[in-house]
Amino acid sequence: MNSKLTLRIAAAAVLAALPGWGQWVAAGPWGGSATTVAIDQLNPKRMLLGARNSLIYLSEDEGSNWRRLNFPRHFLGTVRAVSFDQTNSRVFLAAVNGEQSGFGGVWRTEDGGETWQLPESIAGASAEALVRWPRDPRVVLAGTHQGVWRSEDGGVTWSRISQPWNHEMRVITAVAFDPANRNVIYAGTPHLPWKSADGGKTWNSIHDGMLDDSDVFSIFVDPERPQRILASACSGIYRSETAGAKWSKFVGIPASHRRTHVIRQHPTQANVIYAATTLGLLRSSDGGVTFKQLNRLHILSMVFHPSNPKTLFMATERAGLWRSRDGGVSAEPTNSGFVSRKVLNLAAAGARLFLNTIQDGNDGGVFQSADSGSSWELAANASRVGDNHLHHLAGHPSDPSVLYAANERRLYRTADGGRLWKNLALPAAGPNRDLRISALAVLKHGQRSSILLGTDHGLWRTDNSGASWALIPVTKADRMPRVLSVVQAGPRIVVRTSSTLYVSEDSGASWRPIALLLPTSVIYDIALSPSTADPILIATAKGLFASDDGGKSWTQRVQGLEDGTVSTVRFHPARTRSVWLVQFGRLYESNDAGLTWRRVEGGEIAESSIRLLWANTGDPSRIFALTPDVGLFYMELLSDEIGLR
Repeated sequence: MNSKLTLRIAAAAVLAALPGWGQWVAAGPWGGSATTVAIDQLNPKRMLLGARNSLIYLSEDEGSNWRRLNFPRHFLGTVRAVSFDQTNSRVFLAAVNGEQSGFGGVWRTEDGGETWQLPESIAGASAEALVRWPRDPRVVLAGTHQGVWRSEDGGVTWSRISQPWNHEMRVITAVAFDPANRNVIYAGTPHLPWKSADGGKTWNSIHDGMLDDSDVFSIFVDPERPQRILASACSGIYRSETAGAKWSKFVGIPASHRRTHVIRQHPTQANVIYAATTLGLLRSSDGGVTFKQLNRLHILSMVFHPSNPKTLFMATERAGLWRSRDGGVSAEPTNSGFVSRKVLNLAAAGARLFLNTIQDGNDGGVFQSADSGSSWELAANASRVGDNHLHHLAGHPSDPSVLYAANERRLYRTADGGRLWKNLALPAAGPNRDLRISALAVLKHGQRSSILLGTDHGLWRTDNSGASWALIPVTKADRMPRVLSVVQAGPRIVVRTSSTLYVSEDSGASWRPIALLLPTSVIYDIALSPSTADPILIATAKGLFASDDGGKSWTQRVQGLEDGTVSTVRFHPARTRSVWLVQFGRLYESNDAGLTWRRVEGGEIAESSIRLLWANTGDPSRIFALTPDVGLFYMELLSDEIGLR
């Protein structure tokens, strides 16, 4: 065997063994909103974390690392509660609010989360709360939008135990057992708490001392003194020493912290009470007389470590899971592998990558990566940029410190990698006319760069960071069209407007319309190659179309593809005629500029969809996938030099 062939085989073996070769690798950015957390009482290393959009994660190292479970996502419900079965380590339950989908209820898995079933007996009853009786974990209560449900077999079958005609108990937001008596049950509603002493046959409202119309978020029953009950509501937090017959309100909570999602008593110190609120964690060491604020996290769920009560975990809005090892005095995020974020855009600035997330408040914003997208750190949150809804991102082609971001009304620039941001002046389109930004791109020509801004009144260009703007006449019409997207590779630029496509082959000096039979509203993505010998490709609701003559004529490319929507398409940034696309969530590759296609093994992201493909000209060894709600993924690519593909 000659040495060159030996080298190729060895290189192929090494690459095949690398994580990510032939499969998508989740890259974050880690974090986002987590709605519920649970810990295995028999094996505390195992934890479950739930989120919106039907996301459930498992950790087997006390939350240091997370793995997304294969939970069904054909509906986007909110996971309100998760639970381990103490009689079988492979059985989990998940209470899911799937209103208006028919898939709400309590889902169950018997194989550690690989497959899930929704029992027919509770299907459609969107669930908000879940609790097991501590003396027999097979006995389970669920609070749903159709009352209180009970299971005697660990969630295999369910029966409704609240009266259907009791409209005040239609929506149940919290449930709790008396730890000594399975027939004593408490239920919270959006209008005060209820109690049953006979296993759900009859119910009584227990609200004496509680403010009227209190939305009850959680109920805690003291395991040592079941007469003592804690409840949190929108009107504050309460304690009862008479099993709910009479309530007294804690006065140490500030009025601004009324929305307490979780109220808990310390597992071994009855006088220590925790209140997890929308504005942070509060702790009382004197039975609730006074409270001290420990942090400012927006906490939705909380759990103590069963063998070390100084350690507690908090599932938070926007900031993921946090762990405290000192009873809540300090805490740090522990989200590696957990992501519940929408990545909107990717951009390269020199050798550095940037992305932006939305709807994350000050826990999200603009992230940066110095290792080709393997890991990410927050470069600028909403407060630093001055904006929480950045829709567009573009980097300077050669300067890693310069980045541009925009929303519909404002354009920002940073020249120091995200520390300081400047609000740039926008074009003056005419008297009493404010432009709406719909696209952003940065072009490099020689040592200089230009910003292209797509707006509802045409395409604009600045060569001096907004000091002056020029309207680019992509059309000879008096009224400039709305520019929806701008795609550039080399000297070619394609602009999509509300009515047609325009192409420039000389870096924007001249333009011509593209003949196209399809409306631009069905175009989802446009792909250009650095080589002008490659065609223009468009991904549409009707499939993939290609033009080999600069847009003068078009043909549909179907060989190797299915009939239907192609959602995104992207050329390799350095290898001519190599291109990828996504159809129905599956990744396809072509080595002949889109004439023929083959499906890529491992090209699907389990229980998710690929919203956009992206490749970096500066580092062609990876292709990236942006998803609607589980962050960013990358796939390693084999190089031509290795001699494969």
